[in-house]
Amino acid sequence: MSDVLTEAGWRPGRDAGDAAMLAVLVTVTVGAELFPAAERAVREFHGLTVLPAPTGGREVVAVGSAVDPREARHDVPSLNRLAGSLGVRLFPFGRTDTDAPLAVDEHGRLLMLGPGGPWLLGETVHDGLTALAYGLAPVRLRPPRLRFPLPALSGEGGLGAAVRAALVAVYVLHSTGVYSARALHLRATTLRGIGVVAVDEEFPLPPGPLESGADPLTAAMTARLDAVGARAGSCELVLTLTVPPGVEGPLATVACAVTLGGDPAEGPALALSAALSTCLGPSARTVDACGKALAAWAGSPA
Repeated sequence: MSDVLTEAGWRPGRDAGDAAMLAVLVTVTVGAELFPAAERAVREFHGLTVLPAPTGGREVVAVGSAVDPREARHDVPSLNRLAGSLGVRLFPFGRTDTDAPLAVDEHGRLLMLGPGGPWLLGETVHDGLTALAYGLAPVRLRPPRLRFPLPALSGEGGLGAAVRAALVAVYVLHSTGVYSARALHLRATTLRGIGVVAVDEEFPLPPGPLESGADPLTAAMTARLDAVGARAGSCELVLTLTVPPGVEGPLATVACAVTLGGDPAEGPALALSAALSTCLGPSARTVDACGKALAAWAGSPA
């Protein structure tokens, strides 16, 4: 499908030379940061005007594009904010026929910033420009927000069931390579009046197999609730997996929690969320695998 690029003047080994570097210099003066992947991409594709393919529109509307960093230089502040959220540097690359700025990241991926937010067009610039021209659907980048209802937690012994559900999540996050939580954080808020936080405390996981830790954890949490005169059944309980020390990068933003006793309309649930930085690369695959594993356990679609 690369004939649209060939027709636009691209060829393997193409180098736009001084014209490309002049465009880079103009763009850098307004706050863009150049990096090797961006320089290579601009040199290879600068000056191309890629038209929509005659056979385009395969999944979405086919869109043309012009490759020139200067076309997106006024979007540098927006691209820099997006780069901060993604945790990866971005450099202006051009503009689509629909007036959406294009950017290349430090791994050579092509992104578009449109009205609906950021989109991944391709794992390479070549693939991204081709996808635009043929109307191949891009991937929308947005923070993962998954919720799995757990109606079984509504019965007697809800705290114990919530602890067991949280321990399942501990196992899933560990087995999928997210991180190995070593504690659960209990936040208990009374349901009467304005809602008072009765317990806001971390409980380390007992040594040994996870399944053997459910009863000791439940007993410790129940004792703490009793000590402050609160009952599990009269509180909203949120059990959050504690991110262990030393976890860095996008996966450190992954949050997983079991909620019980809150809004009756929503019911008990297990929630998984993460920052926008988990939308790209290996982190995206890890979080996706984690979400699918939790969905399979909960019996809910991911």
